Amino acid sequence: KICECEVAVLDKELEWVFCSSQFMLCHCPGRIRWGNRGRWKVFKPRKDVWSCRTEKLGDPAPGDGGKHCQCELNPHSEFYRRSLSPGAILAESGASSLQALQVASCELFEAVAKTGDDWDRVQWAAVESLCAGEAPAARADLPNMGPNSMDARSLRRMLDAWVNEGFIDNYRNLYKKGWLDEAFVNFVGTSPSGTKWAGINEQLIKSVHLFSTRPIVIVHFGMSTPKEWDANKFPRLVVMHAAPFPTNFFRRFDLNKYRSLLVARVKTGIQLDSDQFVAPRVDNLFARAREETTETYPFPILPVHFLTNEQLPMYPHGGRPGARMSGGESVVFNRYCDRGKCPRVTTRWGHAHPTWTYWALPFLARWLRMHLRDESLAALPGEPRTKLRITDIDVDEDLLNIGTWEEKGHKQWCKYDVTDPSDFWTLLRGKSSGRCNGDSKPPIQADSVFHPKGAALVFYTAHHAIDPQASAQIIAALNKRHKSRSLPPPIFYGGCFYNDSQELR
Repeated sequence: KICECEVAVLDKELEWVFCSSQFMLCHCPGRIRWGNRGRWKVFKPRKDVWSCRTEKLGDPAPGDGGKHCQCELNPHSEFYRRSLSPGAILAESGASSLQALQVASCELFEAVAKTGDDWDRVQWAAVESLCAGEAPAARADLPNMGPNSMDARSLRRMLDAWVNEGFIDNYRNLYKKGWLDEAFVNFVGTSPSGTKWAGINEQLIKSVHLFSTRPIVIVHFGMSTPKEWDANKFPRLVVMHAAPFPTNFFRRFDLNKYRSLLVARVKTGIQLDSDQFVAPRVDNLFARAREETTETYPFPILPVHFLTNEQLPMYPHGGRPGARMSGGESVVFNRYCDRGKCPRVTTRWGHAHPTWTYWALPFLARWLRMHLRDESLAALPGEPRTKLRITDIDVDEDLLNIGTWEEKGHKQWCKYDVTDPSDFWTLLRGKSSGRCNGDSKPPIQADSVFHPKGAALVFYTAHHAIDPQASAQIIAALNKRHKSRSLPPPIFYGGCFYNDSQELR
């Protein structure tokens, strides 16, 4: 038996660190403050996990979209030294004090481009404009920035990433010369242990380890990671940390999707949101992604949406503007449609679960830069209404679709992100020997321009997987059928199952 002494920590030694963005959960063992830019509500929570939203905490900074939670911590504590994300530390000197393994930064990208491979050079060409310095000469070739632009120092920090301490061995086992050949990439804000969100993410990670041979990289933008992310249990999982968006330049969290694809350094990738899981044969998609996104077609490719363009809330009808997902009028179609005709729309709306290769990194960096610098697309000749301020496009999906149209991309995948996990029962009820079930309707409805005969479902991933228990049940059923080799082929169209596009044709 021994005696231990608790040494009191003076208030001035405690440090506020970023905990979570608005609408997310903050897991904090100390005091929390909620607000932004000098307008704070400080409190000691009754529980470690707290929801950071005005309905719960009031509104100390009315009208400020950058409200967030910060957590008060002892910088000498074990939690701070071993659990904290370097990106959550508000002082720039703080990240270096953790001695974390940094694997992405402007300096690193520039250095390896000089002696590295093609993908290193393509990546530096992609991010160089985000990494430009403060001097006017360094930014002379860039378009004009708007009043809501991030400053140059903040832009550079958006490309910093560190490997979580517990996943350094996994990183070194999987990455070769700083890159993965093929991988899934997911991005997460906060996912505190024991919560529904930790369970949702765990089912995603589990499904990758059951049904794929590829790694999954999670880029984490919160304060600390949940214990459910276990490096030994999941040897093909790599967790990286990155800083949240600066709260004085408000951007929606989902735009971090672009950052995650840039810092993960994956040559051929499939992006997965947290409310997804993968299914057997998903690895087939990597080869197809590599074939379709090339030096001559350098764009990410989205799976088709289950809604037609005209059914989207953003679509204008009868002279009335559409509605944004976050409220207010949408300008998504203003540049591309006029009086019900859309000659500049080059694809049906796609879901924001893209595939990409390193050739698409310049596209991703370019549209991220335009948003973070508050740039605008000039009006088309004689059509002043077509001028488009990029920050008016507030969500990742809208920006991916508009970027594709603006750059005249025309490729689109079948619906491989199945609309709901329950749709997988169509596959699970099917027989490997019997290819058709008699239902001849296309599973994804037709539109008059891009898919006049509808589109196929491909049972590679599930979307809207927000019930961990329901996901676990379907994953277990898939695993049982997969092991017995009794699953029908993965492509479903017109009531029949097909192995590949050649059979479907």
